[in-house]
This record gives sequence, structure tokens and C-alpha cells, in this order.
Amino acid sequence: MGRKKKKRENSFDTILDQSLEKPSSRLSPRSSAKTWPRRHIRLVLSLSILVVIGLGTTVWAWQSDLLFPAASPHGMRAVLVDGLSVSYPDPAFTNNVTKTLTSAGYTVDYIGPDKFTVDTFANLPSEGYSLVIIRAHTAHSAIITPETYSSSKYVFEQLTGSIVPATIGTSAEYFAVTSQYISSEFHGKFPNSIIVLMGCGDPGDRETFAAAFADRGASYLIGYDNSVSAAYTDSDTSTLISALAHGNTVAQSVSIASGTDPVYHGQFGFVEASSISQQRITSFLSEIALFATFGIIVVFGPLSVFLIPKLLSRR
Repeated sequence: MGRKKKKRENSFDTILDQSLEKPSSRLSPRSSAKTWPRRHIRLVLSLSILVVIGLGTTVWAWQSDLLFPAASPHGMRAVLVDGLSVSYPDPAFTNNVTKTLTSAGYTVDYIGPDKFTVDTFANLPSEGYSLVIIRAHTAHSAIITPETYSSSKYVFEQLTGSIVPATIGTSAEYFAVTSQYISSEFHGKFPNSIIVLMGCGDPGDRETFAAAFADRGASYLIGYDNSVSAAYTDSDTSTLISALAHGNTVAQSVSIASGTDPVYHGQFGFVEASSISQQRITSFLSEIALFATFGIIVVFGPLSVFLIPKLLSRR
């Protein structure tokens, strides 16, 4: 029998060793400086991977409220924030909602047009309300407050576009709070609250507002998918609140209040914060995969320039 051929060593470690050999003696002393041992390269690569994983986990935990979870509700507390009364007062609606929630054991606060300012609105998360009812006009992913507009107030927020001027059918201008302001500038965290947004909207606005309130700890946002009249939203919301007060789930309550505005065709729907978190996690993982692919190309691309010729030369 002939001699057994020596098994060709073509593992990555072997090639890496060869690519890291000291330059030949023909090179100048400066070019023959020591190169990093293989274990150092492994250590750097391992640490880089751990840093990427650690950053990714931190961002995911932050987006999922695991680092700073929302507080627990301070009992059964509800608030009706009423900006619509500037143009469409409805004392019967206010009394009906207050009576329904009080009978169910809630403590109910009322914030009327005279106290519904940008600052009051921004402090809602820190008040511990488990149910927040916002009776206000909405337009273009912004909630319109009854606070009279002034170019000299909230200057920085106006420059960044998180607070904008808006009208409600007259020449008077009011401050409107965008979803960006809710997400980044509201104070504190909602205690896993249910947010009921009574203004006009569309499915895109509902998703946008849901994401903004979820950033501040809310668990659900209930809102319309189209325009609604003031009379219809008051009647529909009364039905919704009654269903919630009697122990129905959000899904069941929205189903009970499933009517459609006869003029503008708006209908209640809801978005759960957990679905937003899942969407964000999926998007984040996709970004991480793209970043990792780019990192591999950056790290191993130049190295392949040295490794491929050596692989080919050994054939």
C-alpha cells in the first residue's frame, strides 16, 4: 500500500495562523512588527458580539417597559378630560359617565375646559388614573386642547413640532398636542391605563396615538376610525363606559359599543400595547440582523482578501 496522504489542513484556524505569520526577513524591520496572536483576535470578536447583544437586549427591555415598568393604579381612579365643552357642552354626558363610574367604585375627577391646558395634560400619567377619557377634538395625530394659542409659549416644543396651533371651526387658535409630545414629553407613567379618545380619527391615527400612550405605560387605547359628531361620540362613549364599569373586557366593551356614526361613519376600535411591543421587537430584530450582516461584511470582508488567495493557492 502507498503511503497515506497527509490530510490537508484547511481549517479556519490554520488559515488564520498562516495569514498572521511574521513577514519574511526581506521586509524592513518596521514592517516585521509583531502581529496579534489568534487568541487576541478571538477575544476582540467575542467582546464585540457580547456588546452588540447587550445593547440590543437593553434597548428591547427599555421599549418593553421592563427597565422602567408602569406603576400600579392607585385604586380605581378615572378622569374625564373635557375640551369639547368649549364648543359642544354636554352636562348630561358628564353626569352620566360620573354616575356610572362612581356606582362601580371609581373615584372620578373632571378636568373642564378652563383647566385643560398642555401642562395639565402632560401630568396625567403621574396621577395614577386607570381610566382616562379624553373628550376633545383630534386632527392629524394631534389632540386639541382649549388652551389659547400663543407663539411665545412652549417655544421649543413649537420649534420641534411636538406642539402645534389648531382651530376647531372658528378663527380662534388653540394649542394641539401631537403624539410625539405624548410619547416624549408627558411626565411619569400611566398605570397600565385604558385611554378612551373620543375625537375624530382614522385607523392610522389610532395606531399612532396607541403607540404614544403605550410609551407612557398605557395598556389600551380605544378610539375612532373616522370622523364622528359630538352627539354620537357622547352617546357611544356612554355605552362603552357602562360596559367597562360592569366588568367587561376592552374587547367586549368595544363590541357592545359597536355602532357606527350615521353621518360620518366613525366606529370605535382598540389597540393593545402588547401588539405594539411585538411589532417593535420584530422591527428591532430585523434591524439587528441587518446591522450584524453589515458588521460581518466590514470585519470579515477585508480579511477575506488575504484568506481567499491562500485557499486558492493550496488547491
